Amino acid sequence: MVALAILGVAVVALFQLFSIGLRSTRNAEDYTKAIFYARSLLDEAYSLPDPSRDPGQSRVTFRDGFEGKREIEVMSASEDGHTKVCKITVTVTWPPKGSLTIGGLRTVYETP
Repeated sequence: MVALAILGVAVVALFQLFSIGLRSTRNAEDYTKAIFYARSLLDEAYSLPDPSRDPGQSRVTFRDGFEGKREIEVMSASEDGHTKVCKITVTVTWPPKGSLTIGGLRTVYETP
């Protein structure tokens, strides 16, 4: 009877470990997807000739409930307006309450 009780406790502990492993795998998959989505939004902003001409926020809905938001803000500009530094911030959220934020700077020089 004691051996059966010990075996029961061991089996319950193993199932809990298995559950934790599955949950960790799901979280890692969600973060990996979020990184790819965030990086694609950031790369898209880097590819714009002048991101400051598209200021404000852009919102995108991806698969599996992921949503992305990109904000572009002019941090500084030269007196003549030909050189600007833009701050680009990307936030990706997913259900139930996951969130990832990355950012970058982009310098823009326009010839007069």
